[in-house]
Amino acid sequence: MQSHKAVLAVIGLSLLSSAVCAQQPRAITNDPPPNPKIPSQNLETIIDSDGSRLMGMLLLASGAEMHPTVILLHGFPGYEQNMDLAQALRRDGWNVLAVHYRGTWGSEGTFTFTHCMQDVGAMLTYVSKPANAAKFRIDMRKIVVIGHSMGGFLAAAAMAQHSEFSAGVIITEGSPLNDGPGYFGRESDPSDYAPLAGTSPAALEREAKANSEIWNFGALAAKISPRPVLVLSANDGLRASNEALKTALTRAGSPVTYLHMDTDHGFSDHRIMLLSLGLSNVDSKRLSTAPQCAVVSGVCGIRGPLFQHRLREGCWWQGVRAREPTNNQGILRYNGRRR
Repeated sequence: MQSHKAVLAVIGLSLLSSAVCAQQPRAITNDPPPNPKIPSQNLETIIDSDGSRLMGMLLLASGAEMHPTVILLHGFPGYEQNMDLAQALRRDGWNVLAVHYRGTWGSEGTFTFTHCMQDVGAMLTYVSKPANAAKFRIDMRKIVVIGHSMGGFLAAAAMAQHSEFSAGVIITEGSPLNDGPGYFGRESDPSDYAPLAGTSPAALEREAKANSEIWNFGALAAKISPRPVLVLSANDGLRASNEALKTALTRAGSPVTYLHMDTDHGFSDHRIMLLSLGLSNVDSKRLSTAPQCAVVSGVCGIRGPLFQHRLREGCWWQGVRAREPTNNQGILRYNGRRR
């Protein structure tokens, strides 16, 4: 795998009067050296999940060595795919599997939250098969799950259900237990249901209520511990839910790094920061190290080996002043905030 060297960069952000100085992973802006013998590849992939075919893509990193692998989970219904993150991870030497759940975007079957959880299990089974692991050069010791919005909730559930995941990144999780109005209540968006098959707001609400005991953060966190987790929140109405998840994980014994960003649900104007945090967190040499989060007087700074990315002791990312949204609901929104 290529060297994980970093270069210093200064990202100017209009977050009140502060600026962010970041140690930016090289893969954010640099392609790896060409490898004509074993090049990078995009493989159209079909995975069976309980008799339904799931459509997706497997991004293979170049090189003959065994590669750590990410399973990347999109949200509800998945307008935002976070493929810029997938490509950056691949440039950094990771394989990335990104697949649509049952009943979404042409994948067969019907959409339910339970089916989504089972589908993540099918994705893990696919990369774990000895033949596939050898063919695609997958390092089974380093399988990480990354999820955005509903995918963040599914990432937490996947870590609870499957010990094979060595770490997780949760990007503003959208639990159906905590974001009911957004899924099936007064804030639900008809366009969110357009790509979905065999479901309705009423059906999803019944499913969430029926599974409230096993999907709550305390139950999930107890099964995730002691593996490390990065939790990122935004100005999308889900900050309290993400902080509750962070608290549950910490109490259960997981090393948790938490950061709130002054951006919308899709991290629309914080993509470079998102990629930098994502790549630094899944640095394959630091998956088992315990990070910390410092939030003092509205200033968020991340400390810990996961985020030093070959720096000396100190704060990898600091000086980000959290600015609260100013609209009359106190929440920054955009159409289809789970896309």
